[in-house]
Amino acid sequence: MDTLHTHNMRCRVVWLLLALCLLATPLSARETTISNTRTLLVDGVYRLGAHVDFDFNETLYDALHNGVPLLIELQVEVLHERPWLWSGLVAELRQRFKLQYRALSRYYLVRNFSSGAQYSFRTMNDALEYIGNVYDLPLIDAKLLEPKQKYVVRMRASIDVEALPTPVRLWAYLGSAWSLKGNWKQWPLQP
Repeated sequence: MDTLHTHNMRCRVVWLLLALCLLATPLSARETTISNTRTLLVDGVYRLGAHVDFDFNETLYDALHNGVPLLIELQVEVLHERPWLWSGLVAELRQRFKLQYRALSRYYLVRNFSSGAQYSFRTMNDALEYIGNVYDLPLIDAKLLEPKQKYVVRMRASIDVEALPTPVRLWAYLGSAWSLKGNWKQWPLQP
């Protein structure tokens, strides 16, 4: 009898949480902006530079400070512009960072999945500045591009919802407050 009662109680709690989630007014994420975009041709390889300015909303801020690690992904694509067809994807690059807050030490940890390096920061702004400062990132070998063709680079930032802990993931799917809102930032690929 105790097992059945416990199961029923869990079901009620889950349904209550779902109902509250659906009835709550979602806090939408503020705009994440990408600026200072540039590409540079160095030794036959295009390199990317940009600055991402993150603006976390209250939901993301509270989640981070309550022990939920956030996986931030910078997505970069090189597209071949064609006059009569959709642009074709030539190359895709993803930079992934894990952002965590350690309440005991009051430090923010950032792990760069590309290099494996981990850094600690005293403030959240410093941690996000590190993630958002894209400098000299190898993008594509110039030999892979056709001469006299037009190419563009586009970039955006997002939170990887699949990397969230399972109980939080449900909330993330139901609400837009778990996203880093921002459109693709696009610019011509030129040396």
